[in-house]
Amino acid sequence: MKVTEDNLSTVSAVVYTAAAALVAAAVFALAVVADYGWVARIGGSGWVFMLSMVVLMPIVPSLLRDRALTGGEPTDAGPKAVVQEGGNVIVKDPVCGMEIDPASAAGSSEYEGQTIYFCNLNCKQSFDAEPEKYAKK
Repeated sequence: MKVTEDNLSTVSAVVYTAAAALVAAAVFALAVVADYGWVARIGGSGWVFMLSMVVLMPIVPSLLRDRALTGGEPTDAGPKAVVQEGGNVIVKDPVCGMEIDPASAAGSSEYEGQTIYFCNLNCKQSFDAEPEKYAKK
């Protein structure tokens, strides 16, 4: 099933619930093998399921949203660029992490065949001084 903006919520809920259920099932199976009592098996699995839901609930939708917006493909603005509704491309400044539109960027640099965009000239100067430090982000 292709993830789109229209079905993002439904697909996200199914994915993180299924993942949490799998983890809880694994804990239940380990509790059976370890010969724990039924209360410990069910209670432990229940807690693991709830904690997994709490951890996965904010992570899965954001990962799927990035995939849905870019269609799973890198854009011309780099592999970490996100295409928003209306076709606007948004990239992150590797120095400060600010999201910016490449068309209105304060500056840009070439690094390993890729154009890097910056929100201000201070970020560009920091990057140009130590590109390896920031390119890893």
